[in-house]
Amino acid sequence: MLERLPLTHDDLWDAARDNQIVDPDLLPETLRTCVEQGDEVADHYGGRTNFTFLNQKDTRILTLELSDSGVIQARDVINMSCGYGTGILGDKIAEIGQQLPNFLVQSTTTNDEFHSLERRQLVRNIKGMIGAHTATSPDSWEITFTSTGSEAMDLALQLACLDGFDLARGIDTRAEKDVIIACHGAWHGWSLGTNQMLDRRQFTDGLPRVQSVETAYLVYGDMDHLETLFETYKGRIRAVFVEGILGDGGIIPASDAWWDSLFEHAAAEDAKVFDDEILTGFRTGNILALPKGRVPDCISLGKALGFGLFPMSALAWRKDRLRLRAGIGVRTFNARPFQAATVNAGLDYIARHELIEHSARLGHFLLDGLKSVQAEHPEVFKEARGQGLFAGLELSKAFARKGHLVRNELVRHGVLTETESGLFNRKVPKEARINETIRLTPPLTIHEDTLTEAMSRISQCAKTLKSA
Repeated sequence: MLERLPLTHDDLWDAARDNQIVDPDLLPETLRTCVEQGDEVADHYGGRTNFTFLNQKDTRILTLELSDSGVIQARDVINMSCGYGTGILGDKIAEIGQQLPNFLVQSTTTNDEFHSLERRQLVRNIKGMIGAHTATSPDSWEITFTSTGSEAMDLALQLACLDGFDLARGIDTRAEKDVIIACHGAWHGWSLGTNQMLDRRQFTDGLPRVQSVETAYLVYGDMDHLETLFETYKGRIRAVFVEGILGDGGIIPASDAWWDSLFEHAAAEDAKVFDDEILTGFRTGNILALPKGRVPDCISLGKALGFGLFPMSALAWRKDRLRLRAGIGVRTFNARPFQAATVNAGLDYIARHELIEHSARLGHFLLDGLKSVQAEHPEVFKEARGQGLFAGLELSKAFARKGHLVRNELVRHGVLTETESGLFNRKVPKEARINETIRLTPPLTIHEDTLTEAMSRISQCAKTLKSA
């Protein structure tokens, strides 16, 4: 009797295309153990999934799902998530990979106390992009790098708190400015510092608060609430933290008129504006989701900036508006020469292949498709919205708090997405609350035919959900 050999990735791809059940005895032992027991990372989500990702080809991911009954199912899944938006080049990252051996050999191993040509080029690249978007001189910006978005936003909060602080005298010359405005449903990171700007008790209760400032919460995009809040705290507002598009709150864009009003009120109040683009940067058909020509005092970038290869975030601020105090800006630095060279190559790839312009055009196609799906299945999806390749499907009332159930069912139908928390805060008027929202952030390299197939699979998933 011939021995049955373990299944290869090619065998599993064949099984996935037909949604076949896989015999666990035919899986390599290490893979079978991982599928059946997980990868042993602590369950920090309070419920990790039973999906194991194995391989990627183009925009497809080879996936194995372990059912509650112990059955292993192979699936071919279209990647509409890119890992929290990090993998913006999809499998085209391999073209950058071809350059990595040279970067490894040529780049020195050094820290941020010393200068490097690769890092200078990266700084010039990012300053140039920010300058073009905000219609400012690139040289009017300062920039530093951190590893994670949480670190970048923690530094941004410190810049806000120390604005006007005289170290020599130990005096805060802006002490009357004791209010920071953040947005209901926003997400600015996991650190204790950025925790100050979250309005959800499961993340804040039991943790200490910064005593010198109070956080007031704004309903994102709501003109009347914006005016009311600035009037309520007139003379006290130190800084405003906003996202280019409200992400975790449900993929909510704001009107140009709202942005204009925000900047006008902030200028009158002498409050600094901090634009958090860690999730939205590069994804919305432009470098920033912030409308062009608006000039915040500070901008954060992250996630996509590391191209899914390593965590990298950047913080840029206007020289004439904010100052970095020596020592305060020190973070775990992730723009060493090798990393800087790699990111420069990624940015060059985006420019050469006009991927920002491509994503802007494809964004209209994606949103039109999602609106059609929503109109066909209003029992599952309440609204489709977004900008560029950063889109969301808000769930209907019946699925308002079942985002992970819907996300998992979408994977079973061959589409990988992510779930946004929405906006359920009781301090927000009922008419302004947002149900959990399915986020779609495909790679910038995706094509129309793949998006069309994804829309068809989402529609089939909705039919399944309605009949369950």
